Amino acid sequence: MKNQIILAGAAAFGLSGCVTPSGTAMNVSDPNLQSRATLPAEVLDTVAPGQDVSDIRVDARDGCLMYRHKGPVETTYIPLRNKKGRAICVKREA
Repeated sequence: MKNQIILAGAAAFGLSGCVTPSGTAMNVSDPNLQSRATLPAEVLDTVAPGQDVSDIRVDARDGCLMYRHKGPVETTYIPLRNKKGRAICVKREA
């Protein structure tokens, strides 16, 4: 009987990792990514395909634009790239 209880608990714990949370807003915990940006049309034309431009943030450390990438394991912000593969950055104010 004790083994069945342990096995049931282990199974429930193991299967809990398969659950995908839904309806939760993504919390940007990195203080360097707090400012949002909208892309002008001329910049939008240079963005490489396959990048989600619906949520663009400016990295305060270097001024580069970051986009929200939804991977199979986690959602994170990675640098926005142009069609040549270079990061797209904005001028930093002095």
